[in-house]
Amino acid sequence: MQKQNKPMTEVILKHKERQSVAEFAATLETIAKKLKENGEFTFVQDTEPTVVSPSEQLKIEYSYTKKGDKHSFEIEFDWYTGTETPRKMTIE
Repeated sequence: MQKQNKPMTEVILKHKERQSVAEFAATLETIAKKLKENGEFTFVQDTEPTVVSPSEQLKIEYSYTKKGDKHSFEIEFDWYTGTETPRKMTIE
């Protein structure tokens, strides 16, 4: 049996900053508006734009964790380019 080579992960954008709840909500609203209107949104760090253009079908993951006094809520969405798409399951 031949071992499959997994593609290496390429970090295209990583950014951390402190924001108020209102600022963060505005960021989420902007992302949602751009996705609805254009199907993509653009992050700009300094003068470097990074376009995020997901496919029509997404895999969404929500996670809320707590460690001591630190709370973390994450929203992650993944998609595939090309012909590979996640399969759906139904129960009959």
